[in-house]
Amino acid sequence: MIDFTAIIQNTNAYRLIQSDKQKGNLSHAYLILTSDKDMLEDYVKLLVSLMCCETDGVCSNCRTCRLIADKAHPDVIFYPQQKAKKDKDKEKDKGAKAKLDTVCTEDIVSLIEESYIKPIECDKKVFVILNAQDMTVQAQNKLLKTLEEPPRNVHIVLGATSEFSLLSTVKSRVKKIEIQPFDNQTIFKALENECQDHQKLNLAISCGDGTIGKALSLYGDKSLQNLTELVLDMLVNMNSSKDVLKYSTKITDQKVDLSQFLSVLQLLLRDLLVLEQKNQSLILNKQAIDWLEKTKNFNTGSLIHALETVVEATKRKKFNMNETMLLDWLLFQILEGKHKWQKL
Repeated sequence: MIDFTAIIQNTNAYRLIQSDKQKGNLSHAYLILTSDKDMLEDYVKLLVSLMCCETDGVCSNCRTCRLIADKAHPDVIFYPQQKAKKDKDKEKDKGAKAKLDTVCTEDIVSLIEESYIKPIECDKKVFVILNAQDMTVQAQNKLLKTLEEPPRNVHIVLGATSEFSLLSTVKSRVKKIEIQPFDNQTIFKALENECQDHQKLNLAISCGDGTIGKALSLYGDKSLQNLTELVLDMLVNMNSSKDVLKYSTKITDQKVDLSQFLSVLQLLLRDLLVLEQKNQSLILNKQAIDWLEKTKNFNTGSLIHALETVVEATKRKKFNMNETMLLDWLLFQILEGKHKWQKL
């Protein structure tokens, strides 16, 4: 089982809320941001436990912590509670449907009504809105007054993966706290007991985006190994422009996620460079050593050029460059670098 407490305790998000708690100055409203959509709920529950636990931190053993973990505490209420449906009042665009598990106006009406009921067990009442980035505009507007001036001892926590869809009027009424992506070592330490194949885990983490959710997803994804083999085959056998078109077509036909492809390619090029420098012990994907040793047509110069090209391709992707064109450009650049540095 993953120990989220040990992970979150070392974040600024935890320290900020802990400091507010120790000063007796918890904010009436927090916006907790993390790019890890798979772990958002776990992180938010832990930080809410920090707000409510009678200790200075999170003990995870008291009744309060256990009930919050199970989303069963009478004074900590989670939203959404309503099933998605069409807005009968036509507040939404005509014919539009709300997403499942999206906070809608009915949820906010419930939250406002509940906010005037005194807490049962704690000295405070906490309302948690998960995936707040998906809140309807109508729901956000309905929440504004309560968000600005909630009843005494009432706190509202918004958990979101992005703040861009939130109204500026909502963001101005909350204290924003971000959980930044973790480094590879932190993720490995968090998952090493959960994921027994540490070689596979290292590969998943290296190809991830600094989130535990992505690492877990890639660890359990059989296609990652297939993609690794495809990239290795490409590095060994791509020696002409005809080969570039062959591999570009293969990658496109297999509907490979370009971001994942770039991550795997960058990892293997890095390992190639390590191998070229005779530092085999530093190779991250040791299962690929036999393949890597076959790539004799790469040298230090061409590998550095290829890595710089992958970095540039990653930047271009962020600007929504056509992925097929970007892939063709990337592979041609790598091939050109190989030939250029062989002649020097």
